[in-house]
Amino acid sequence: MIGKSVWFGLALIIGAAVTGLDAQAADPTIRFGVIGSSGQADLPTAIQRYGLDKKYGIAIEIVDYATPGQQYTLLRSNAVDIAGGNFVDLLRQRRAGAAIKAIHGFEGYGNPIVTKPDSGISSFSDLKGRKVGNFGTTFLDWLIVRAAGRKIYNIDIEKEATLVQGAPPLLNQLLARGEVDAALQFTPNTVTPVLRGQQKVVTDVRALMDQAGFDANSFYLHWIIREAWVDANPKLAVALSEMLNEAYAKLRTDDELWPTLTAKIGITEPALVAAYRDMKRSRQNPPYRPDLLPKTQALVDALVSISGEQAVGVKEIETAAFLFPLAR
Repeated sequence: MIGKSVWFGLALIIGAAVTGLDAQAADPTIRFGVIGSSGQADLPTAIQRYGLDKKYGIAIEIVDYATPGQQYTLLRSNAVDIAGGNFVDLLRQRRAGAAIKAIHGFEGYGNPIVTKPDSGISSFSDLKGRKVGNFGTTFLDWLIVRAAGRKIYNIDIEKEATLVQGAPPLLNQLLARGEVDAALQFTPNTVTPVLRGQQKVVTDVRALMDQAGFDANSFYLHWIIREAWVDANPKLAVALSEMLNEAYAKLRTDDELWPTLTAKIGITEPALVAAYRDMKRSRQNPPYRPDLLPKTQALVDALVSISGEQAVGVKEIETAAFLFPLAR
């Protein structure tokens, strides 16, 4: 007969084995850092909605944060595993010691310069001598606007306009009160006022790039991931990229999901939902391939030639900063 102590020992062994199996069976978790109020939660929300995390064996968590730039603190401190950011900030952060890399395209260029509907500003050249709002002169969008303006119109907007900096929601208020004449703005903040006739678009970053001869398919916003996550899950980089592609495909084809997504940022009117949806679809999941590195380097060269290396923060593209598990 087996004694109670033996049975108890067997139970502990079996319990430990089951616990070990459960731990092995659990899907690796990836924490998406997003600014929910700006629509960055669209992709991870779609992943959860369609069960793509379960399909690809990657558990999703969504971590909301408040302001641009905060994602790098979260990535450095292991509070999130992946977040959106532009390639210049990625390179700046890596130079400062952050162990992060781009892994997938996030969104393409297109943020607009807006003004009031009755403004006499109708082209970029009209911004000379005006009060121009922006969200920071070291942001990639501003650097491109400045370089393109120099190349197309021989206007250095940073020197030939009065600059007023502010957070994107504040820029809309400043424009409405007449405290700025125009503003470079994030598109999600302009969809509603433009459709309601409260703002008009003067031009946008992509149009300026086309006019200046900059390749608008150059890298812009990426999903940026902690190297430690990739190292801990070496077989999942391709699966992660495939999951992102499938989620973007759902966002391109399923109209029913969008009212839920836009409600998170305060857009509920059907016409505004459709406008926001179409805008996002036109920019999501941009090309992300190694052959775009030289074109992106050419863009960096143009930015440095106008603003200087100190303002841009980098001079050369670091190819090691980009993972290409699925080049597309």
